[in-house]
Amino acid sequence: MLTNGIVAYLLTQPSITTIVGQSIQPIPAPVEMDEYPAIVYQVASDVPSDTGDQPDGVTRARIVFDCLAPYGSGGYLIARSLALAVKRALSGYSGVLPDGTNVSRTRIVNSTDNFDDNAKLSRSSVHVMFTYSD
Repeated sequence: MLTNGIVAYLLTQPSITTIVGQSIQPIPAPVEMDEYPAIVYQVASDVPSDTGDQPDGVTRARIVFDCLAPYGSGGYLIARSLALAVKRALSGYSGVLPDGTNVSRTRIVNSTDNFDDNAKLSRSSVHVMFTYSD
């Protein structure tokens, strides 16, 4: 599964794990503040392509990676640094992920910064388009 392979790949990146340790998970975000900083991801779209009437075995998926850090003590800068590390790790990636998913292309299609007053979190999001086959 694409997301399992991506998480396994990101966990091999020291620029990411020095900030989050092992805290990369699908939505929802962690409840406890001691579980931050963290990366929380969700699949925004996952659409198979086709040639004519038949699927061609290639799928395009857009995945949003929310890099989250608590307010205070540089929370925004931590979230932003984490997002930049995710962008560096995934931009232009092609190859076989640890779970065996073959990724032919990745590209960064958007990035945004935000904050959540209720949760007291800074958020820097990276939107990545993956072209892959299982």
